[in-house]
Amino acid sequence: MKGRVATNTINLIKTFSFPILVYLILLILTWITGESGYASEGAFDRIIRGSVLSTIIAYAIALPLSGGRWDFAPGIIIILAGIIGGNLAIDLGLGPVMLLILTIGVAIVLSMVEGVLYLLLRVPTIIVSLGIVMVYEAMSGVIFDGSGTQLFMYPHLTIFAKSPWLYILLAVTMLIFYYLLTYTKFGYDTKSLSAHPRLAVNMGVKEKKNILLTYLVVGILLGLAAVINASSVLVSPANNLSSTFLMFSSMGSVLVGLYLARFSNMALGIFAGAIGMNALSYGMVVLGIDSAIQTVYLGVFIVVFMGLTTNEHVIKGLFGKLKRIPSSTSEVK
Repeated sequence: MKGRVATNTINLIKTFSFPILVYLILLILTWITGESGYASEGAFDRIIRGSVLSTIIAYAIALPLSGGRWDFAPGIIIILAGIIGGNLAIDLGLGPVMLLILTIGVAIVLSMVEGVLYLLLRVPTIIVSLGIVMVYEAMSGVIFDGSGTQLFMYPHLTIFAKSPWLYILLAVTMLIFYYLLTYTKFGYDTKSLSAHPRLAVNMGVKEKKNILLTYLVVGILLGLAAVINASSVLVSPANNLSSTFLMFSSMGSVLVGLYLARFSNMALGIFAGAIGMNALSYGMVVLGIDSAIQTVYLGVFIVVFMGLTTNEHVIKGLFGKLKRIPSSTSEVK
């Protein structure tokens, strides 16, 4: 029992070593450059607060991605569900709980439409999702006269974007996400299809049912993200694939988080990845780096990180050879 606790503790430290290391490096850089504010309580709160939305979106991206399905629709589903749910809640005089339920319901419908089309057409998800993005973006510019939604102007409806409800929402989402992937048949089937799809199908895993359940879970996650997003900013109609920004802004959290997940689980790994990427982004803001250059740095960082982690075995092999060289030369002497 003690050994298991020690192992879990070590794995937890490994998982969260990435955001801690990123924060400490940037903290040192801000001290060297004379910039202030990165060590403040407000900065830490902003990093964690920003990580909540990134984490939930990253869950919605990582779930189908683990099955090899790239999806460009999360951004527009968040926008469209936020517009529909937000405006209906305002017009009908609903409370925050009904807003949450209504928005999640809309997001589930939008997500399930994509899943059903994927199963019917049997073309790659990258093509189906791009078509869905174009249709949904056009819808976002038509419904409610293209006015978007200004949910943040109604404080009683925005409690899920404020402390402590924001963190309660995240904690509940993380626990349910972890439980689904770890202790349910859906989780086992998802992992089986991810590792060996053909073998899993031959062993009796119902792939179509799993895909539909995946889009159902994705819809719930995107509905949560839509409420948080609409409660924080002005949600405007999207066009020309501009909605994909929300998806790509969380992609770093997904890629880093999936690597960190090997030390613990996907729920914690992606959360740690989101904190680290938000710490990196906010650190560059504090350092006064231009937003366009920030994107370049983030892109370079993700490429380098993925390159190093993907070729981890090669790097370890090289270090092993270097360690053997001195001992071999001493034996020759």
